[in-house]
Amino acid sequence: MDRRDLWCLTGLAAIATLAFADVLFGGNSFYHPDLFLYHYPMKHIVREAMLSGEFPFWNRLYSGGQPIAANPAYELFYPLQWLILVGPYRLGFALHIVAHVYLALTGMYLLLREMRTGRPASVFGSLSFGMGGLLIGCMAILPTFFVWSLAPIVGWSVLRALREPSASRLGVAALLAGMQLIIAEPIAIVQVWILLLAGGLIAVGIRRTVLVLPAIAMASFLVAAVQIVPALDFVRDSIRSVGFSFDTVKDNAMPPARPIELVIPHWYGRYNPIQPTYWGGAAFNRGFPYLPSLYNGVAIAVLALAGLLSLARGSGAVAMLSLLSYFLAIGDRTPLLRTLYQAGLARGIRYPEKFAAMGIVAITLFAATVADRLLSGDRRTRRAAIIVAALFAAASTIPVVWSLLPAWPQSFADYWHLPPAGPELAGLARTNWLIGLAMCGGLLLLLAMFPRLEIRRWLMLALTVVLFDIAFTIDGIAARAGESFFTPPDVLRLLDRDHDNYTVLHRGEWKKSDTNYRALRHLLGPWFSRNGLVPYSQTVWGVRSTLEGDFDETNLLPTRALLDEMIRLRDSGYPSWAESFGAIANVRYIVDYRTALQAAAAPDREHASVVRLTRIPNTGQYYFAQEVSSADPAAFMISPGIHRPIAFVSSPMLQPGSGRVLRAVEHANSATVDVECASSALFVATVTRHKYWTATIDGHPSPLLPINVAYQGLVVPAGTHVIEMRYRNPLVIGSAAVSSLAAAACLAAIIAHARRKRASPEKPASIV
Repeated sequence: MDRRDLWCLTGLAAIATLAFADVLFGGNSFYHPDLFLYHYPMKHIVREAMLSGEFPFWNRLYSGGQPIAANPAYELFYPLQWLILVGPYRLGFALHIVAHVYLALTGMYLLLREMRTGRPASVFGSLSFGMGGLLIGCMAILPTFFVWSLAPIVGWSVLRALREPSASRLGVAALLAGMQLIIAEPIAIVQVWILLLAGGLIAVGIRRTVLVLPAIAMASFLVAAVQIVPALDFVRDSIRSVGFSFDTVKDNAMPPARPIELVIPHWYGRYNPIQPTYWGGAAFNRGFPYLPSLYNGVAIAVLALAGLLSLARGSGAVAMLSLLSYFLAIGDRTPLLRTLYQAGLARGIRYPEKFAAMGIVAITLFAATVADRLLSGDRRTRRAAIIVAALFAAASTIPVVWSLLPAWPQSFADYWHLPPAGPELAGLARTNWLIGLAMCGGLLLLLAMFPRLEIRRWLMLALTVVLFDIAFTIDGIAARAGESFFTPPDVLRLLDRDHDNYTVLHRGEWKKSDTNYRALRHLLGPWFSRNGLVPYSQTVWGVRSTLEGDFDETNLLPTRALLDEMIRLRDSGYPSWAESFGAIANVRYIVDYRTALQAAAAPDREHASVVRLTRIPNTGQYYFAQEVSSADPAAFMISPGIHRPIAFVSSPMLQPGSGRVLRAVEHANSATVDVECASSALFVATVTRHKYWTATIDGHPSPLLPINVAYQGLVVPAGTHVIEMRYRNPLVIGSAAVSSLAAAACLAAIIAHARRKRASPEKPASIV
């Protein structure tokens, strides 16, 4: 790497800084339903736990408690996540996202340069990937976003190690690949390693790839053991051990026609999480795609197809990878996914659409190498690119002509199965498709001008076209909100301040199918989620939630069993189902949504009153059961009704007794409870049970018993006692030692190489 490469990297960083200046310097932060309702509160829990000085084994704020360290969704051990500790949380959260854009741009540039691609083509490929629709669209899906952001830098390090194996290069590759494995997003990681295998076979052949790549994989696994080993154990205890039904898997597949987006970027609509501008939702069973965009620029599609037509090097591998990616992504439209599912290899796949990413990344890399051939004066490549660009421009003309017909608005609504208000989107669609046509025409003009215009001017013009294309595509995808959006909503003032002593059950979120829910979302936009105390967002302000829907299907199995019981009671038509189950989950407030008419009476959306609270008596986090039942919980709650405080137990031998809680002190992973009992009594903790919880009474071990379906407790003898409950996952501790040793070995190899290089500067040495 020389000074010109550094200037290119500096320019790429400057473009990213300009694109996210409002986040880095203007006080805005990223808003998207998945970010604000899921990742934002989860990362806040991790931050607060890290700052408290106590290791975050356990999360007390969700669903009666759930594991943190063992669940890779929290990404506790991922080093780049630790940027959330920088400054105010809102800034740290945004910073750790933007940092991955810089990483993606840098990694793709280095990878393309390692692939012997020229600087202009490497800049083009880097921008198309790092600022393209695929990656920026994944910003709301952080594990997927992180894995693909790291993919190019991992590819760079692996390619270097394959070409010139050495301890230092293997160490760099193992560290980077291990950091990616820590994220533990299996579908994305599998795709990355398929690409690594294909790249190795093309670059160095079968023999060296088969020898070196498994060594890197094993070393990276050891580096990531701190997360992978506990996660594998956690999966057995969580809902993921059950797997997904095939109906769930196929319902989240990609529409077969979606590759049209590679040429017409907004064929299905402008994906915007805040504004209803996505008219193609009927093509997706979920109403919207998992990957918001597949478009990395029309130049990528044109050059990739031109490379395939001109049989450029690697075209066969790219064609095979793209077809594999496509057939997996479209789900049950081919027998492939069903065959894998029946073989037990796809039961954990929730979104087959994820597989589309592999094809897009392969096409982007290939297009950059074809661009290099074009810039080097290859006439065959240029002719093929002009033909493809002309065909794409002609194809882009079709929807534009359609939009000029007299019956356009109604035919548009009919084609996309839109409601009566659908034609309002017709004008937006026409504008988007006109711009898409202009981009195809502009690229065709650029290709025609290539041999006639001075190269520097042509490159500057090409850069301008690429940047405009990308900016137009990602506008609105990475939605941002101002500081006021992240401040506590007004409704928090109505809650009791002793947040640690109770939980909140959001009954309104269990009624998403009613028309009022949809009306509120349409009326308030993003403020609906912020003002509505929607789980899990309320935990950012210290309010515990319980009996909420499992957003990512990672709750422990006892929690799933409790939710199943509650849903069964709700579906029976029993009106007080929330109050009944709230009584055994330490619920003090039940949350319901107001009507859209009531919310509209507010002076502005920021202060709109979205919810109403119903206060019910709560037992406390810890209590003694005054009634013990071994009956079916749902049946018991209907008749003769639930009595407080109660304990549902599997053993009819357990009996209630007289006792009271004198004092309870909770920490992240433990609780100390002082109690007094007149006789032997059943102590109940509304804490989700898991095999790594232990308890003592006055320092002596005492067995924890399953109580109230998901929770736990123990029998306490008469007298005054100190109960201590503690959660420790020994697999985290043991695997952390393995990861530390593996990372230390990699670093030692890198440092030793650097010292040898300084000691013998005259000798040729590999740069790490």
